[in-house]
Parts: sequence; C-alpha cells; structure tokens
Amino acid sequence: MKAQLQLFSFRLQAGGPLRHTNGHMNNWQRFCDHYLALPDLDFALDISRMRFTEGFFDEMETAMQAAFAAMRELEAGSIANPDENRMVGHYWLRNPDLAPDASISAAIRDCLQSIKQLTSDVHSGKIKGSGGSFRNLLVI
Repeated sequence: MKAQLQLFSFRLQAGGPLRHTNGHMNNWQRFCDHYLALPDLDFALDISRMRFTEGFFDEMETAMQAAFAAMRELEAGSIANPDENRMVGHYWLRNPDLAPDASISAAIRDCLQSIKQLTSDVHSGKIKGSGGSFRNLLVI
C-alpha cells in the first residue's frame, strides 16, 4: 500500500499527447518527467509514452484517494462480501501482521507452518505415495 501511495503521490507534470515530430528533446523531457524508480522494491515505471491529458492526475486524485481508503478498510477487516457477511483477506496470507486480530494472524501462521512441514516431508521422502517418492505434482 505504501508503494502504491508513493507511486500515485509521484506528481507528473506537463506532458499532454506525444508529439509525433522530430522533437526528441520533448520526448526526453517527457521521459524524465514521467519515469518513477523505487530501487528498494526493484521496480520502475515509465508512462512517458502513454497519452494522457495534462490535468489527468489532478482529475483522478479524489477517486484514487477513495480507492486507497477502501483498501485500508479491507485490510482492517471490513465486510467486503455482504451476501456472506465475510471479510476478504487473501493479502493477509502474504503478511499475517495485516490481519485484523491475533487469532486470524495465528491461524494463518499455523497453516503456513503446516504447509511448509508437509512440503519438507514430501521432499525428504518421509511421506510417499503408493508408488514411492513423489516426482510429479498435478494441481487442479
């Protein structure tokens, strides 16, 4: 989420539609203005060749802030599936600390530990199939 906020907060200046002329300096300046690098994430984004109006990011600011607020609510455990009265937390699987309470965090950690133990037992040959050690896996 922090990287998303950094990315959107990266204010893009000027631009407008690309000019299909010999204006290489215009293209270079546009690249300089519309290139984002986040070395800590080993991530870079170049939108300099996309066609968007000069005021596009200002026009989208309110909608983007609303989307970020909705994401914070989901991460905090708001009900996202009202028909089933359930939270959605697939992103908690990548970071159990984001789960809205300790019991959910613990359940995720316990499940991940069980999966790692099963994986280790299969790889070491402790768990075998009727034909011996597993060599292939079919996921459906």
